[in-house]
Amino acid sequence: MIPTLVIVSVSMLALAGVASWTARRSAAGTLARNDLIGIRTVATQASDAAWIAAHRAGAADLRRSAIVAVVTAVLPWCALLLPGAAQEPVMAAVIVLGAVTVIGFSVRAAVVGGRAAREVTDRT
Repeated sequence: MIPTLVIVSVSMLALAGVASWTARRSAAGTLARNDLIGIRTVATQASDAAWIAAHRAGAADLRRSAIVAVVTAVLPWCALLLPGAAQEPVMAAVIVLGAVTVIGFSVRAAVVGGRAAREVTDRT
């Protein structure tokens, strides 16, 4: 159980770091178009202006993803304070709920960002 928690925590903290960095750069408009990190859709890659608009629009949800990832990294450890039989189900529920929430905010960032990118593209 502990090795699994360590893997989940390290993975979630790494994800939180990447999401936080991406959110900061996105909000500032300094995340250059690339092939590795960011909201990469046809609309967002149509132009530099569309890319920047998409990432500025999605930055808040990326930040929320980072916060939820940190909570998901830490909260399952609190389940160790519960009686033995309750520990594993509570840990599993927290991890699954956290992962689903991180994915939800990431998808929302992409949807909001895609809309912003299309608005920029439609204006030009």
